[in-house]
Amino acid sequence: MWNTWKRSSAPVLLVAFTLTACGGEPQPVPIVYDEDACSHCRMAVSQPAFAAELVTPGGQVELFDDLGCLAAWLREHPAPAGSGLFVADYDSHEWLAAPEAFYMQSPELPTPMGSGLAAFHDRSAAETLAAQLGGRLLTWEEVLTEAAP
Repeated sequence: MWNTWKRSSAPVLLVAFTLTACGGEPQPVPIVYDEDACSHCRMAVSQPAFAAELVTPGGQVELFDDLGCLAAWLREHPAPAGSGLFVADYDSHEWLAAPEAFYMQSPELPTPMGSGLAAFHDRSAAETLAAQLGGRLLTWEEVLTEAAP
């Protein structure tokens, strides 16, 4: 058990330590897909298109396998002031600041925990997928209050 935790968490801990030591704004950290576990549902984070994370100013990192897991976790554990909330862009898998992303939700979009949520860098990409899947656009505030895995 320790060897698995140590191997899969080492990159996260190293980056978190670097953030704490440098004292900068929290930045997204690398995820070891299929090894790192979701902080909410405890399943492996396996699909980069739906990954999310929270990084506190002190370097604590919480990883999520589904945007719905991030929303549910935040309802139970408010993020400390100054935390970075990051979501993966559905198409490019690049990290986006969660409050700045555009969100689409559809029951037709298979996500790891069934939230049907995807994040996008631009609104037009979210609108396109929403039209294809009969989905709806959401704001970050709606994701936080309405989304559930």
